[in-house]
Formats: sequence, C-alpha cells, structure tokens
Amino acid sequence: MSSMERVPQATETRTGIVKILGLILGACVLGAVIATAGVGTNSQIIIAGVLAVFVIGGATCLVLDLPVVVAVRFAFIASFFFKGDLNLIKINEIEDPSGLNLSLTLLTGGILLFHDLVFENKRERVFPPTFLYLSGALFVCASLSVIYNSSTALGWFSLFSFLTSVFIAFVIASHFSQRERLVQLITVTAAGIFFTGAVALSQYVLDFPTTYAALGTGTEDELLGTQSQVLSRVPAFLRTPTEMAWVISSLVPIVIAPIVYHVKRFSSPQKIYLLVAALSGTVGIILSLARGSWISLIVSIVIPVIFGWFRLRLTERKTYVIYLGFAAILACLFLAPFALRIYDRLSSDDQGSALIRVPLMETALRIIEDNPLVGVGLNGYRDNMTRYDETGIFVSQVFPNPVHNVFAHITAEIGIPGGIIFCLLILVALYECFRSLNAGDALLCAVALGAGVGIIAFVISAMKEPGSLGSVRPPIRTLFFLFGAALAVSRMRRRMLS
Repeated sequence: MSSMERVPQATETRTGIVKILGLILGACVLGAVIATAGVGTNSQIIIAGVLAVFVIGGATCLVLDLPVVVAVRFAFIASFFFKGDLNLIKINEIEDPSGLNLSLTLLTGGILLFHDLVFENKRERVFPPTFLYLSGALFVCASLSVIYNSSTALGWFSLFSFLTSVFIAFVIASHFSQRERLVQLITVTAAGIFFTGAVALSQYVLDFPTTYAALGTGTEDELLGTQSQVLSRVPAFLRTPTEMAWVISSLVPIVIAPIVYHVKRFSSPQKIYLLVAALSGTVGIILSLARGSWISLIVSIVIPVIFGWFRLRLTERKTYVIYLGFAAILACLFLAPFALRIYDRLSSDDQGSALIRVPLMETALRIIEDNPLVGVGLNGYRDNMTRYDETGIFVSQVFPNPVHNVFAHITAEIGIPGGIIFCLLILVALYECFRSLNAGDALLCAVALGAGVGIIAFVISAMKEPGSLGSVRPPIRTLFFLFGAALAVSRMRRRMLS
C-alpha cells in the first residue's frame, strides 16, 4: 500500500475517533444536565442517565452509519408497552403530566425522524391536509384554553405533551410508510401485546412483577384507585389495569387483520405467532377485569373477521370457516382457565363503579356549560371540579377524579370547539382507513383495517374512561399511534396513485 493510500485511511480513522470521543463527551454533558435539572429521586436520575446514553448512542450509530436504525425502530414501538417517562421540573405528583415530560418514545421517535430527514432526504407530504389543519386547530384551542385561564406551568407542560402525541403520529406516518417497516410495526406490536399478556398472567399467578412503578406497574395510589387490591386486577407495565386493557384492546386489530387478510408477506408460522400474541393479549384484558375493554375486544375481533369473510371468493369461504373454527377452539382452550373469573366479574357487585359515573358526568356538563368556548384549561379539570360539584353525594370528594368520558373530559378542558375538532380528527383518520381499504394491496388493506378498528375500539373504551388531551398516559399515546399507522398507509396509497 502506498503512502498516498495510507494518508486518507489514517485521516478517516482519526475523524472516526474524534466523532466517537465527541459523542461520548456529549452523552456525559447531556446526562449531567438532565440529572441536574431533575433534582429528584435516584430512580429519576438513573432514568435520565439511561435516556441520555440512549440518545447519544443512537446519534453515534447514525453518524458512524452503523446498521442500528432497525433497533431504534423496535425500541420506539416497544416503548408503548411500558412506562419510559421522566418528569422534569415537577409541580405535583397528582396531575398527569406532573412536570415537563420526556420519554423514551419521544427520544427514539426523534432519532427516527432525524434519520428520515437527513439520510433519506424525503420531502414528501406526511399528513393529509385535512388532518394537518385539524391538528393545528386543536392545538390552537388547547393553547387558548391555557392562555385564557392563566394556567400555571402545568398547563404549558400539558400543551407540550399534546405536541408530543401529534409528534408520535407524525413519526409513524413518516418512518413506517414503507412495506418492510409496516411489517416490522405489526410484528413488534404483536411482541408487545404478547409480553403484556404474559406479564399480566405472571402478576396474577405469581404476584410478580408488581413493585416497579418507575417502569409502569403502577403506584400504590393508582392500584387502589382501580380496585386492583380488592379484585386482584393486574396492570402489566401500563400503569393501571383499565389502561392496560384499553391499550391492548385497541392494538389487537393490528395483529389480527394480517391473518384474516391472508397477507402473503407473513408465512404460516408468523401468522401463528400473531394469533398467539392476540390470545396472550386477550388473557391480559380478561385479567384486567375492565368490562368496557371486553366489549372493545369483541369489536376488535369481530369486525376484522367479517371483513375477511366478505373479501373472499365463494370457493374460499369454506376453508375460511374451518380456520375460524380452529382458532375459536384454540381460543376457548386458551381462555378456559379464566371462565370463572369472567363470570364472577359480570355477575358480582361492581362496588358502585358504574353508578359513580353519573354524578361525574353531571359535574362535567356544568363545567362545559359555564366554559363553552375555552374550557377550564388543559389539565385543569381536577383543579376546577370541586367548585362545579353540585351533586348530592359531592362526588369530587367521594371520588376525586375527572369525568370518566374522554370526550367530556377534553371538552371541559379546552371548550366545545376543541371537543368537536377532536371528534373530527378521529373521523378523518377513520376516513383515511376506509379509503385505504380499496388500495388493492393486502398489506395496506390489513393495516388500514387494523388501525381503523383499533380507533373504534379506543372510542368504545373512551366512553367510560377519563383522558385529557395533554395526558402522557398510555391510552392517549395509543390513539395517536393508531393515527400514525392509518396515515402511513394513506401516504403509501397516495404514493401508489401518483
């Protein structure tokens, strides 16, 4: 080798070493900044350090062109199945978020978006215009609610959390609008569902793991608030039993749809894997004892099965029925050990869980009536519910929680215009799913169906559970996950037509 050839190689080596040292130094600086800003418990500082190392590690791999984007992609999807949040500048421990929220989802999503912008250099439209305009209008409504009500920093932190939810949808629509990545989205989501069901079963049988609140097994207050101590309900790593069931019942259609659509990209063993994941998630939903999510689960299964039936030729339907029968038998065998638990939950006293929702709704309606345009401020429901509580039992003291209806909750906080826009956003996402069902591509149709049915399942559970637009809890993020999946398919459909 000549000296002329050795010089460039030596230069490249030195450049690589400088990059590595610079990124390591950056990791140390970022970790120190986050740890200092946290000024919290040791667990918070540890989480901050881990997140900082993860960010810089991802940046290192991107700069050095190492093949780890797939790993970051998997971590991004996996982050929806456990708590990977850090609240900086904490204000209190009751509200959600309780401070400036950073999360593993946000950081990994940032890396994926950076990869798309820098390495793929695509300038293609991500959101359809209608969805983009509605998202902007919803942000304006949320911002006005914070400004008008002179909210504390908590309102602004909640506004930031809402932006992170929109960011999640944007990242999924941008990064996963390719066939291979859609397949990975389905398979890793299935792994997350399987993992959640397995953890829920372990918590029920072995009472383990149950003491990792920092990762999402729920704090003592959260568990008591969902009657888990009395009814032996389990949350897996999704904070509360109800939220776990809500999330999983909304995501199950994503893994069922490719089976009923006979997507050729998935082999028979892979389809069995998807089916087992769905069954595992079903176990978790049952052990949550969340009856509303049981209804959502039924919808999540029945609608894809019906769609699968109608898309087949007459000669194929006999085989389809045989497969359905086999799957039904497998499901019955899989769920037989929990039959008594299902019966007890349906027939036993719910300890006033259903009746308490009536006075909660009465209070919410008074808030909306008195604050029709801008509400009481994002994340301001809990601070204002007491002065609007005219119920006979004074429900805000007996059960100090927001109204158990996402749509009433959001409307009370950001006003009637904001509530309407939120509903329109859901309808636009469903419309995009419907349009993609005619794409003529089995994979795109399956993801569109799964995302659409998942949104419907989410809405069913949302009718009986609380949820602020500025929340960082798993269900709201799951809704925007589904938005992103629907819009990723819509983007691919537009690309095919152009």
